Amino acid sequence: MKVLILYKSNYGNTRQVAEALARQIEGLGHNAEVRDLRLRLPNLKDVDCALIGAPTRIGRATWKARRALRRLRRKRFGAKPLGIFDTYGPLPVDPGELEKNRKWFYPGAAGRMQEKAQKLGLNVFLQTLRCQVQGMKGPLKEGEAGKAAQFAREFIATIENK
Repeated sequence: MKVLILYKSNYGNTRQVAEALARQIEGLGHNAEVRDLRLRLPNLKDVDCALIGAPTRIGRATWKARRALRRLRRKRFGAKPLGIFDTYGPLPVDPGELEKNRKWFYPGAAGRMQEKAQKLGLNVFLQTLRCQVQGMKGPLKEGEAGKAAQFAREFIATIENK
């Protein structure tokens, strides 16, 4: 199976998640191509499924990620499985501050992209992957790469069991 992993990354954190997903997928015996959304979409004819990710910025996904979803629909990718992931954070430590700023983190880029993809009629995997960063520019919080690997296993298992 060939899996296309599309990402947009400002500081390299979302790219790291995309690469962790690819490593796990390749470890399961499948082909994975990691591609920056700043580049043109490749030919999708031989792609069996895709994952798309972006950082959460001001509570939403980047315009390149939203545009890529529209392009996937135009290229007739609709029936093929699509998984969604994002990076977000850092979260405020104080519970009061977290609640006050909740709209900037939840549902985040992943939730917004999932909603948009569903409206576009794409075949969206029900779960999303959200990976937290430690500072404004990263790095990824400890354990997030492992979370990405688990998500990749679940995504592939769901496709293989259909």
